[in-house]
Amino acid sequence: MAVSYIPQDKVFAVCTYQMSSAPQKFSFSRKKVNVYYENNKQPVLTVDDKNVKVEFTCKSPANLAGTLLAFGAGLAVGALVFLSGPVGWIAFGVGAAIFVGGAVATIAAVNHKCTNPLNGGQWFLAHNSVKINGASAITRSSILKCGNSGVLTPFFDEASANAAAQSIASKNKWELGINVVASFGAGFFLPSAFIGFGAASVGGKIWMAGGRFVAGFAVFSGINYAFRGGMRWGHETFGDVSDNTTYDQMNNHSEDFVNPQTGKVEQKDIDQNSLLGAPSKPDDFVQDSEDIIQIKKESGPWYKITSYKKGTVAGKITNIVESRRVHVNNVNLQRQLEGLDGLNRQQLRTNPLARQLLNDLNSGRYPEWRNAATHYNSGRMNPSMVDDGRTVAASNSRNSLKSLTSNSVQGALFLIPFIGTIFSEEARVDLAQGMAADLAAEPNGSKLVAKTPVD
Repeated sequence: MAVSYIPQDKVFAVCTYQMSSAPQKFSFSRKKVNVYYENNKQPVLTVDDKNVKVEFTCKSPANLAGTLLAFGAGLAVGALVFLSGPVGWIAFGVGAAIFVGGAVATIAAVNHKCTNPLNGGQWFLAHNSVKINGASAITRSSILKCGNSGVLTPFFDEASANAAAQSIASKNKWELGINVVASFGAGFFLPSAFIGFGAASVGGKIWMAGGRFVAGFAVFSGINYAFRGGMRWGHETFGDVSDNTTYDQMNNHSEDFVNPQTGKVEQKDIDQNSLLGAPSKPDDFVQDSEDIIQIKKESGPWYKITSYKKGTVAGKITNIVESRRVHVNNVNLQRQLEGLDGLNRQQLRTNPLARQLLNDLNSGRYPEWRNAATHYNSGRMNPSMVDDGRTVAASNSRNSLKSLTSNSVQGALFLIPFIGTIFSEEARVDLAQGMAADLAAEPNGSKLVAKTPVD
């Protein structure tokens, strides 16, 4: 099937990283132009032409700016909430500095230009046997990979280009908002991880200061790689793009290119799933194993809460998993002890409930209550023990709920970036579906065609 070459001003560009809702037009950027489509204002484009007439608003610098602002703000607030004294003020200052860095990045994002990233990109699926001004021609089948990792494709039908651009921009804005929330939460909870830092051993300090972030980034990257790969497999196998050529090429196509700096041939892909990737936002490091929580029902009235979090600062570097049991009957214990309130020693001595609770205490069922008892007597319950038990039970109920709430929030924050990945992947699907719609709407493209798309 013949495929159209790309004349300037006849073809729209849509990018998977765009946040502006309108498509733009590809523009020539090579120095020598002497091959035109219909007039001398419509050069036929080649692999040397990597520009658009109007810059896209790009999600890459916007993500960096937004997440730095949010992380810095979260860190400053978290420092005030969780830390005090010199350490707290240092953490607050770091958060403020990151916030300022985000403000600088915001200015850079507002003034972002596509030209440099596009020039650092690469055209794939070019028509290499057809040279224009010494460079391979590009066709409707060609795909431009930007230096910021966005993927651009040519559209001949304006309506299809508009629909794809609007859908992609909407998903990228959602992704940005989600990343901002995740980064604020990551910054807010970060100071709590350093409580007790001064009392830790050398190994504990090494872990708290940096080890867990490296490990966390590795774990998070691995999970996200599998999640992203699963989404792509699902789209390719069962989704609306299961037979879409553009989507298949974005995921699986590679070519050999000569590196202009080294002169060596390097293989590059369009947009394959990669395990190795540089962190693009602060929560890539901070969304670590501390944010995972697991709650399991055990026998009777006990729940086991397991979180990947340092339980102590004793320096046990391998003791990353913290498990604790929360008794759901703390409220019931409070009620039972309230029923004993006002009873004297003799009455407590003969009361069946008091005797049962004493047996529970002696068997180690309520260690916090036993440790808090100022006048503990293993032989009989006394009013002082009842008062101390009520205080401990009430405190345990509040602390259990507070701990569960805090860990649940952090667990939700761990999941948020995966939601961002969903929007990012769906933007790629939008581009592939848009290309199919464009081909259906404008099957002929331009009058200047190649008999084969690539060679």
